[in-house]
Amino acid sequence: MTAMCALKLITFDLDNTLWPVDEVIRQAEQRCRLWIVEKHPEAAELMDRDTMLAIRKQLLHDKPGYVHNLTALRRDALAQGFRQAGYSTNEAALLADQGFNIFHDARNEVVFFPGAIATLERLAGSYQLGALTNGNADLKKIGIHELFDFHHSSESVGRRKPDAAMFQAALQSAGVTAGQAIHIGDHPEEDIEGARRQGFQAVWANLLDLSWPEHLQQHPHQIHNLHELTDLVTMLND
Repeated sequence: MTAMCALKLITFDLDNTLWPVDEVIRQAEQRCRLWIVEKHPEAAELMDRDTMLAIRKQLLHDKPGYVHNLTALRRDALAQGFRQAGYSTNEAALLADQGFNIFHDARNEVVFFPGAIATLERLAGSYQLGALTNGNADLKKIGIHELFDFHHSSESVGRRKPDAAMFQAALQSAGVTAGQAIHIGDHPEEDIEGARRQGFQAVWANLLDLSWPEHLQQHPHQIHNLHELTDLVTMLND
């Protein structure tokens, strides 16, 4: 068991931890869809939502490694959709890049949970902060990159949480031990169980008021509002 010592590192999941993500993704997909309809109406008829979902599902089936790189999955699905609509390979790749950029810009137009920025600003004054995400949020586009000492994603690490590689990358970047780290996240298995298996303390950010999975050991530390986090971190550090 990892020995506990003074807390030096706090890592955060992003989607559904610092901001709600489902509506963001829906809006981003809609903006990409509208771009296709406006600029390439002939392709739009063949690239409806169900078709694109089927393409992504098939790509994941054929190449499971896509699960670690959602950017590549979405871009390659767009390229395949355009190819099926009659575009050449080069044209489809170019259009896929353009479409993904439109999606990604919208994907980073997030609305933070109450207290997110203030909490990050307070904690950044006392601890190293790191971002650990399975998604493809861009902290620079969102405007909070300066609050973080590092940002690791499943794309940059090559493995997604709860894989040990993500948490070990955080410890290496911060130059600390697991006993000096705490992870904050919304997903019981990917965030909380994944972090605890690596010796981190963990806080379940249950901002969507979900139920803890029955098959997991009950987790003692949770918050329902990010305003609660500063005092909890202080308590855990003591």
